[in-house]
Amino acid sequence: MTVMTQSEAGELTLLDGTVVHYRAIRPEDAPALQRFHSRLSERSIYQRLFGVMPVLSDQLAHRFTHVDGYDRFALVALDPTDPNELIGVARFDREPGTDRAEYAAIVVDQWQGRGLGLALTRRLVDAARRRNVRHLYALVLPENARMLNLLRDLGLPERIKHVDGIERVELDLDGAAGTAASTVREE
Repeated sequence: MTVMTQSEAGELTLLDGTVVHYRAIRPEDAPALQRFHSRLSERSIYQRLFGVMPVLSDQLAHRFTHVDGYDRFALVALDPTDPNELIGVARFDREPGTDRAEYAAIVVDQWQGRGLGLALTRRLVDAARRRNVRHLYALVLPENARMLNLLRDLGLPERIKHVDGIERVELDLDGAAGTAASTVREE
């Protein structure tokens, strides 16, 4: 089942006023995703994948770009100076038969700290809600302060569990964005 709406393509205005176009990922984005990955620093790759991966294989690029649009969905941000290049990706993968999905996002290093990840994630949250996803969770290294802050800045109720050296941040999408979010920490 594919659910596509107008809000899954559009423009984001960043903190500095830069306008960035975004849209749903497409199968033909595989080469652009590989180029995107090659522009990430080792630190960004490690914080996202918890390991070293200097090259995104053809197999992984195919997996990440071939989504069903319902249980597996991703948005990409396009470089304003070259719309053939990706500068950010936010995605979710639903656990089969549930209303829970794993969330992940990454922004190329020179675009980090400008609000792109948060803006793209907000659009992804909207897309997840339309697909009956009620809970997103992210696996985040404790030292990845930018991602932990991004998740907190969504303003959604969250629960944080520390599991095997990784923070599992669970977000309740039925919570009202913009309200005082509650955070529960579990050890």
